[in-house]
Amino acid sequence: MELERYRRQMNIPEIGEGGQRKLAASSVLVVGAGGLGGPLLYALAGAGVGRLVVADGDIISLSNLNRQFLFAQDDLGRPKAEAAARRLSAFNPEITVEGKQLQLEEQNASELLAGCQLAVAAVDNLPARLALNTACAKGKIPLVNGGVEGWYGSVQAVEFGKTPCLACCYAGTAPEEGGQALGAVTGAVASLMASVTIQMLLGHNPIPGELLFYDGKGMTLDKVPVERSPGCPVCGKGEKGLGIG
Repeated sequence: MELERYRRQMNIPEIGEGGQRKLAASSVLVVGAGGLGGPLLYALAGAGVGRLVVADGDIISLSNLNRQFLFAQDDLGRPKAEAAARRLSAFNPEITVEGKQLQLEEQNASELLAGCQLAVAAVDNLPARLALNTACAKGKIPLVNGGVEGWYGSVQAVEFGKTPCLACCYAGTAPEEGGQALGAVTGAVASLMASVTIQMLLGHNPIPGELLFYDGKGMTLDKVPVERSPGCPVCGKGEKGLGIG
């Protein structure tokens, strides 16, 4: 590892050389390489996270380019996971980037998580979020979740057995439809997600039991407390739960 590349962030007391080596030894699954996943992946690659597994089954289209900064005009028609792995490997040749051209589902989530210390949901659909949440719960792998709609976004950091999981928060929620996305907002929320991810890899959850809400129109950040659901089918202790914590 060429430490000079990371000198500026190693000057941060909470990181230092020890923290940098910890990041280099870390492995993270990022589901989604779009508006949130792109800036997030750039931030993690730049920070020197040693292994990034990028799962995305989509193809790059023209309507992606207003906010999906991993890609360029000549990437149109290419698989996002493949293009992301190529771009990130060129950006930081010291790290390992694995592109997986597939949609995350219950059947493949555990396999994708193999060897990972943390997962990130940067997707725009609820089934994928919940499938990843369940797989992370089974493996007790921390999960960072983010979402954006129009001017607004949110970030949640899940530590199973300690904090509410996504099933606690999304139970009974209608499937996401989306359709409003501005690059400046997705980039801002992605940066917040990356900061949370890096801190969690270093052993600190900055938003335990809270949802971090970003208002890109009013330019505010708010933390809203959330609680675990005792009857949660994933992290609850009830008959139907996995009995976590």
